[in-house]
Amino acid sequence: MRLGARLAALLLAIGVLATATLSWPVLGSATPAAAAPAAATPVPSQAKVALCTTAEWEADFRDCVDRLANVGQNIRDCVKAPTPSAPDQGLGGWFATRPEASGKPGVKGMYTEYGNAGYSYETYDDSGGCASDVIDPGSKVFNKIADGEIRIAAAIIGASNALRERAWDPSTMWDWADPLVEQATKAVYERVFSVFGIITLCVVGIYLLWRSRQSDMSNAMTTAGWAVLVMVAVTAIAAWPVRSANVADGTLVTTLTVVHEAVGPRDKSIPADRCGSLNPAGCKDNRPPALRAADTATESMLYRNWLRGALGSSDSETARKYGRALYDAKAFTWEETAKIAANPETRQTTVSAKQEQWMKVAAQIQKEDPEAYEYLRGARDSDRIGAGLIAILAAILFAMFDLTASLLVLLGFLLFRWAVIAAPVLGTVGLLRPASAGLRRLGNAVVAAVFNIAIFGTGAAIYLFAVDLVMSTPTIPGWLQVVLVWLCGVVGWLLLRPYRRITQLGGKDSTEVIASAGSWHRRFFRDVRAASQLDDPDHRTDIRVKNRSLVIQQTNIRPETRHEDPVQAGAASRAESSTDLDTGPADTSPADAPGSGSRPGRSSQRRPAEWTEPDVPVENPSYVIYRPDSAPAPDPAPARAPRIRSEAR
Repeated sequence: MRLGARLAALLLAIGVLATATLSWPVLGSATPAAAAPAAATPVPSQAKVALCTTAEWEADFRDCVDRLANVGQNIRDCVKAPTPSAPDQGLGGWFATRPEASGKPGVKGMYTEYGNAGYSYETYDDSGGCASDVIDPGSKVFNKIADGEIRIAAAIIGASNALRERAWDPSTMWDWADPLVEQATKAVYERVFSVFGIITLCVVGIYLLWRSRQSDMSNAMTTAGWAVLVMVAVTAIAAWPVRSANVADGTLVTTLTVVHEAVGPRDKSIPADRCGSLNPAGCKDNRPPALRAADTATESMLYRNWLRGALGSSDSETARKYGRALYDAKAFTWEETAKIAANPETRQTTVSAKQEQWMKVAAQIQKEDPEAYEYLRGARDSDRIGAGLIAILAAILFAMFDLTASLLVLLGFLLFRWAVIAAPVLGTVGLLRPASAGLRRLGNAVVAAVFNIAIFGTGAAIYLFAVDLVMSTPTIPGWLQVVLVWLCGVVGWLLLRPYRRITQLGGKDSTEVIASAGSWHRRFFRDVRAASQLDDPDHRTDIRVKNRSLVIQQTNIRPETRHEDPVQAGAASRAESSTDLDTGPADTSPADAPGSGSRPGRSSQRRPAEWTEPDVPVENPSYVIYRPDSAPAPDPAPARAPRIRSEAR
């Protein structure tokens, strides 16, 4: 009995323990579950405070980021935010230098504040550790391709911005050349003009004495005045070489600044009545026109295309609210870069703060717009490749005109400095007015450079204004925006192409240059044929150009081809000359030369010369040739008058 009772008690105890083990987690979790709402009560209130409107995000995104909920430690462990880049890093950063306006308070653009930093594509939340789908490893290859595309576009726009800044502000580009201009000009003046110029003045004096014997006072005074003018001009340039170049630079820069202030990109200073900042300097736009143009080009060509690959669109509500905050999280500003350079130990703290900002904004995007979050993760790799391709295409089409205009302006300012150095050399010979062709060509080149700087500087400002309007108009599709940017550049180039002014000021015919641009091979064979005929002593020819076609007339006739009768010889020569004039331009065209293609519609073979009767009777010669044992030639019969029909009378 005792053994059975003990066995029953043991089984009962085991059952109680098993029941308690199974039911204890449920009973034990009742208290935390009831306490959970109390602990979670502050979270909804914090979320309500953190929600900012789109206007607030666009006005001050940093304040809105601070209001977002912090990311949990579990999310930090399973995702990796991108590491921010500096403004002067990468291929695009090779062209970037910190502008002065970035260190001053006031209105700033993205290029002024960030340079070329941050334009890249990375994958985020792609490991599947945070309840997300694992991205195909092969898609990382496509994301790398898209990343390379947007980096190339950033390099193109960076080069265009750098050249424009130097072109519109020549003092930052050509400061290094001031010692060269000063030393070279003074050395040439002292060693060349001061020595050989005396010889030239003696030649001018002899020339004036010779002209005075011919009583030509007008030309004598012109020659003397020209020599004095050249001497004074060259001496002034040699005395102040750097100042001469800087005066020309300052005049043109002032002109361009006035044009840019009127056309654009315009000053974006905030009026005092609408400036909410306590510091009035924060509402002033301290950027020069070139820097404002760089901000416009960067925001239109790079930032908007980067948003298409990062969030799927550049005009969506998500892109307008969180795009700038995301970009700031993966890019250092010039000021932050300077602080890190001064205190390297603060780098990790700044990087951690940027990564925390990225994760907070990404978590908010995941809640509000899951489709945009797929782009942010890198799951839409093919769309990213398309966005990068559009970025490259837009950058190339934009830079075609902008780079060319900046290069022409830069060449114009460089030509001023070379003209200052070359003035004493050319002025040494140019003191004599009949030998002043080189000095006049130098003056024509300087005038052409002035026109090109003014015209292309103005054209670049108008082009940037048009690009800004096209890219900021939301009703224009993206593909049409790219096409319109390209068309604006083509029209600007057709209207402002520089060869017309350069060749016209130099005394050349621009139409001749254009017409003969593709006919170098015909001109080459024409010259070879003309040289071979001139070298033959038995075939001396007279080469003339008539109506842009080569006409070769033989002036030395062999004895066996001469006519014995002078009358017949004269008639035959007249007939041959008339036949050559009628058929010369068509038969002796350079297109019919051997080795060159003949033009359509023209015969490639010379037509044989044929004898034609003269329309008027041959007159008796005024001379007589005596031939022994020959009878005098009878008088020619009078020509019969032509018969006229009655109906024609």
